[in-house]
Amino acid sequence: MAKKLTRSPTHRLIGGVCGGIADYGGISPWIIRLIFIIVFILPIPFSRFVVLAAYIVLWIALPLGTSRKQLDPNTIDAEFEVKE
Repeated sequence: MAKKLTRSPTHRLIGGVCGGIADYGGISPWIIRLIFIIVFILPIPFSRFVVLAAYIVLWIALPLGTSRKQLDPNTIDAEFEVKE
């Protein structure tokens, strides 16, 4: 099964975009967040607009990924107590 770029349901602070990119690349989400912040702070003309616009576009365009801890919908999750 091919890897798909999705927003992360587990590594999210705002929208899960940085976490999704990190999951896709196999790196820590904090590295991607740090890159976004550094590019946002740089005194390059329009860099803040580009970073903010890219984040918003990715937030809208990327679907929310599924959690790895999600259970099969046909499975009943219950705790049983055995009484003798």
